[in-house]
Amino acid sequence: CKSSEADRKVVESLSGKSYKQWIETMRDIALRPSPPLTHQDGIWKFLPRYEGWYALGPRLFDEHLEQFKTVAVSVLQEPDPQFELPPDERYMASIYGKVLKHSCPLRNGLAESLALLGSHPQALTSCSSGKAEETAVLAVREILSDADWVRWASLNDLLPLLAEAAPSEFLDAVESALQKDPCPFDELFAQETGGITGRTYMCGLLWALETLAWDADHLCRVVICLGQLAARDPGGRWANRPANSLTTILLPWLPQTCAPIPKRVAAIKALLAELPDVGWKLLVSLLPHIDPVSLGTRRPAWRATIPDDWQQGVTGSEYWEQVSAYAEFTTNEAKKDVTKLTELIGHLGTLPQSAHDHLLEYLDSDTVLAYPEGDRLRLWNKLVDLVTKHKKFADATWAMEPEQVSKIAALTKKLAPNAPFLRHQRLFSEYDFDLYEDKGSYEEQWKGLEVRRQKAVEEVAADGGIAAVIAFAKAVQSPWRVGIAFGAIASPDADVEILPDLLESDQESLVQLAGGFVVGRFWNRSWPWVDSIETSRWTPEQIGRFLTFLPFTSDTWQRAEHLLGGDQAAYWRQTTANAYEAKGDISHAVDQLLHYGRPYAALHCLYRMLHDRQPFDTERAVKVLLEALKSSEGTEARNSYETVEIIKWLQNDPTTNQEDLFRVEWVYLPLLDGHHGAFPKLLWQRLANDPQFFCEVIRLVFRSKHEKSRTEEVTEQDKNIATHAYRLLSGWRIPPGPLKDKSYDGEAFKEWLEVVKEECAKTGHLEIAMEVVGQVLIHVPADPDGLWIHRSAAEVLNGKEAENMRNGFRTALYNSRSAHWIDPTGKPEKELAAKYRACADAVEENGYSRLAVTLRELADTYEREAEIIVSRFGLDE
Repeated sequence: CKSSEADRKVVESLSGKSYKQWIETMRDIALRPSPPLTHQDGIWKFLPRYEGWYALGPRLFDEHLEQFKTVAVSVLQEPDPQFELPPDERYMASIYGKVLKHSCPLRNGLAESLALLGSHPQALTSCSSGKAEETAVLAVREILSDADWVRWASLNDLLPLLAEAAPSEFLDAVESALQKDPCPFDELFAQETGGITGRTYMCGLLWALETLAWDADHLCRVVICLGQLAARDPGGRWANRPANSLTTILLPWLPQTCAPIPKRVAAIKALLAELPDVGWKLLVSLLPHIDPVSLGTRRPAWRATIPDDWQQGVTGSEYWEQVSAYAEFTTNEAKKDVTKLTELIGHLGTLPQSAHDHLLEYLDSDTVLAYPEGDRLRLWNKLVDLVTKHKKFADATWAMEPEQVSKIAALTKKLAPNAPFLRHQRLFSEYDFDLYEDKGSYEEQWKGLEVRRQKAVEEVAADGGIAAVIAFAKAVQSPWRVGIAFGAIASPDADVEILPDLLESDQESLVQLAGGFVVGRFWNRSWPWVDSIETSRWTPEQIGRFLTFLPFTSDTWQRAEHLLGGDQAAYWRQTTANAYEAKGDISHAVDQLLHYGRPYAALHCLYRMLHDRQPFDTERAVKVLLEALKSSEGTEARNSYETVEIIKWLQNDPTTNQEDLFRVEWVYLPLLDGHHGAFPKLLWQRLANDPQFFCEVIRLVFRSKHEKSRTEEVTEQDKNIATHAYRLLSGWRIPPGPLKDKSYDGEAFKEWLEVVKEECAKTGHLEIAMEVVGQVLIHVPADPDGLWIHRSAAEVLNGKEAENMRNGFRTALYNSRSAHWIDPTGKPEKELAAKYRACADAVEENGYSRLAVTLRELADTYEREAEIIVSRFGLDE
């Protein structure tokens, strides 16, 4: 491995030689026939590690192991300095210098050696009996002794090897940590972050436990440890979770353990006894599923835990033996808890027949029929959903036989509640699709569902009046749908019972009920009903809230003006502003939304106008875009795609004021990064045409070489401006010298360049400015005479004083490749090398020798990359 100074000291302490002497010895060995050592690209590798262990083992003695243990413990106990940084900055640890003293390859080599000591002690024939295993055990004990979360996190990648080194000792350490208060694993869970730079530090621990689970002797302890971790797991975005490891280890159709079935069953029994909730979730995950998937677990790297004749997968009899046992456990657990019983009903269709019949028999028993009505309601709802699903998809491969479905349907009748208040609650869920009883013709089914809902609410009202409807709305999942149905069927006197008081209730369910009521009334009675409402005693807030539930159309806006007068804030600040409800010109809505502090809602309306090809006022659009940046509206109101489309429209409209567009592109620069085909075209053109503007942007980003140190404090605004300017220069794709007909004016480019050189030389920015210019020149078009680059640009790049420009040109060409897959043959790199050699030859033939040298240097870079790739993968075309 490439070594650090700290690594060299470790090598010297282990070998008893200076690092230089040790390297000389290695070089001598590497030159012998069929050596175990190789040296490529400055990296030493010991190739046949396993064979080398047995070949060199007799040369090791007890004192060597003592010395090795001391070093291994010292190195592996080192806390990773990255954890001194906040979680969201740890990906930049190397930039901050927060790195381990010893290299990762050295740490991995030490951990791997411990694993070999514990797994293959017989290779060390010159050591005392048991000395190798003892060394591994004592080392792991010291490394993990009283480990805090930082040490566990620092050892994340090495924990599987430490587990193989001393399994029992490792499990002791995990169990001890789980008993601590506070538990280090709680903090370890808390360190998880999401996003592109997100990290988790639990993977190593989970992989270590998965590795040990292959051994039948350790399975039960591993299951309990994973269960305790699962109980502590707060959840997160990463798929590596203790509960998932448990499931993967014990999957009936692909178990990741060599333990026989009785031991697997015993482990689950132990987990159920100690952690019933975790055990229940595990059992449910082990039941048959329609589309099972498993990626397996980590296997031992050095221990011979898995027999050579072990085969992945199970026989049919083994599978059903496990499934039957787990289903029996699950059914017995479900009998103890109505919540679990309700959940298990969802798996009725995939349970083994014996468990299926057993569960149905229990659901039909006097015990269940004597449950409180609320508990029976939950079971009934689940059974009705199950019957509906299997009837709707009767032709699916996973569907139960019609006889089974009929049997369950008969059971639902026994469990069905008598009171409409309970019986109809299931109709008011958030998911209409689940309530449809047939496939296809969804519009007709929706209409039928609405009729059923209206009848249901009618029954509830008949049974207890408006008070019962209000209580019903509080009990269901979607009070909004209750309100719609009630609005359609209620008598006129219901208006004053619901409106306006419930519109301002502090209970969200009642506000939804009132809103749905307004919608239902409007659907059935339209504007005459709206105008019949007596609002003279209503507050402006109540009137505004009432109007927000009406369609977002000019009819509503007119009534807002009529009822609220000059101050219509109560409406415009609350309306959902669904522009797709509106018809015709909605510019009035845009103005009102902007006036009342809703620029993002106004942007949505502008996008609707753009989408419908309505006449567009560019000044209005610019004003909305600029006001949106100051808006306090929540992030859910923002739509980047719509914003970008409006900016693109402004860019393409010749009537747009160019200074306004300049401001818009500058403030929205982060969105104009190529997504949805959006670029800061005007800003790029300004850079290409106005050398003074280019120099100004350079000064915003880079410090002058005349400036030794900055005396004034850099404000947050300065940082933001510099970031914008850097983003603009980084993405710049229009080189100086463009013409309107998209041809290229080389003389204009040279004139532009002379101004830039003169200005930047004065300010101390010449070198960096020339490098930036070199970067944009990769976008220069080909010359009309056929040369791949315009001659004016080639001439400038070839100049004696143009080294900085050529460096920028080469860097931009290299970076233009962006992200790519590695081809083990190095073919893409070879092709790029050939391409740039041909380009070099072409410009050299035309007299641009210095530019040719730069291009050949780039070709050499790709050739070296191809060699490195081929050497690492051992492949060639």
